[in-house]
Amino acid sequence: KHLTFIITEYKNDGKNVLVSNRMIGESEYKNELGKLAAQITEGAIVEATVESIEKFGAFVNIQGFRALLPISELSFDRVSDAGEVVQVGQELKVKVIKADWKNERVSVSLKALLSDPWEEAAKNIVAGEKLDGTVERVTDFGVFVNVAKGIDGLVHISELSDVTKNTNLKKLYKTGDKFSVVVEKIDVESKRLSLKPAESVEQEKTASKYLSSQDDDDGETYNPFAALLKK
Repeated sequence: KHLTFIITEYKNDGKNVLVSNRMIGESEYKNELGKLAAQITEGAIVEATVESIEKFGAFVNIQGFRALLPISELSFDRVSDAGEVVQVGQELKVKVIKADWKNERVSVSLKALLSDPWEEAAKNIVAGEKLDGTVERVTDFGVFVNVAKGIDGLVHISELSDVTKNTNLKKLYKTGDKFSVVVEKIDVESKRLSLKPAESVEQEKTASKYLSSQDDDDGETYNPFAALLKK
């Protein structure tokens, strides 16, 4: 078997010589790594093949180098299982979002090449609009409702009827429940959507209309005794 070696130590006119084959491999590896580092830079769009699915995302192969595709970078939608979005062997186009060649760590994103749903939301969602959504997540301070692909809004606990700050919302609302809401405020730049339950908004409108009608009839309906005195 013939191999190539690097002399690492030479003593006593060649009587004591140390050689290394591993250093040849390391040198070749560093050269290849340098070539990749010149191509796989932050912001670059590259071809990748899914190697494995993990709880935290997926590992992809880029020209022989293993990079991480975090679960948060798979989609604008909330993803709990990377296997729902990508499969082993699948070929993808991804964007490099972090390249730390000193520590040989590269992270890529599939989401970065998708259109941002908030751009569409800026055009189509307006304050005061009623939307039909589903419960996406329940927290101690409110309920997140999905109203469009990749768009979740918060119904704060203070907007929910018959609850207090000590109420366990997870007993009242479940992921997937239907939830009609009215848009209270949309902040596209911060990607925040404030919502109110549509039911409570309707109740407020009804109450306002009722009170307004009382003002129009000089309070006769509201105060039957005043009406009797006029007869």
